[in-house]
Amino acid sequence: MILDTEMKQNLYTSLRELGTTESAANLYMTSLMLGPSPIASLAEHLAIPRPNIYKLITALESLGLAKFSGRKRYTRTFIVEPPTTLLEKLRQRREAMADLDHTMVAHMPDLLALYHQGETPTKIRLIEGKEQFLKVFYQILDEAKDTSQFFGSAADFIGFISWDEENKWIKTRLRKNITIQTLLLPSADADALRLKDAEELRETRVLRAPLPFVTSFQLFANKVLIWQPKAPLAILVEDEYIVQMLRSIFAILWEQSKSD
Repeated sequence: MILDTEMKQNLYTSLRELGTTESAANLYMTSLMLGPSPIASLAEHLAIPRPNIYKLITALESLGLAKFSGRKRYTRTFIVEPPTTLLEKLRQRREAMADLDHTMVAHMPDLLALYHQGETPTKIRLIEGKEQFLKVFYQILDEAKDTSQFFGSAADFIGFISWDEENKWIKTRLRKNITIQTLLLPSADADALRLKDAEELRETRVLRAPLPFVTSFQLFANKVLIWQPKAPLAILVEDEYIVQMLRSIFAILWEQSKSD
């Protein structure tokens, strides 16, 4: 049997994804091509000492890709498990990783709540373009623990992302049971949001700012997303001290707007 280049690369990549070393992957592919073979023959093909071949066989056995040690001594030729077994193991690993991914997403707010920046450098990311902005906007819902705070111009913000995207985001937020406090400048969009506060797990207050502005920011976990719609661009800042300052500013303005 001869493996063409593409097939060999796919097989090698799959073996490495399962956690094999380069040498163990080469042993698997060599055994697959040679069929049942004595250890001496495998050592010769791979130019590896026989003791090392046994170590590689043990590694493949630990991954369920070989059953050599259980064979009787008079049949001690080596052959790996068929590629169907490799495919099954690969699928099981990917399913396990998918389950882990969902679990990590579910626990991310609690994990981030435990995270303290300390001397860790501030992380700043510039986001340009609607597609990238929406990606980060939805990321908020993976990281916000119980609630989030939004401050700024709803008219300019929703004018950029559209009401369709805003409503889609709200539905996702409701599904995750995340509440939000929105401190907005006066506008028809702010009024529209306020009308549905109760059913959309939101509390909206209106800030009568003496100098209206078009920007906004949203606080979640230990991050803040600052939105500037004229460029348009956004800045994602990961810094617990900056976030603490903005939370304090938000809290003061939130209380000042309580009577509205």
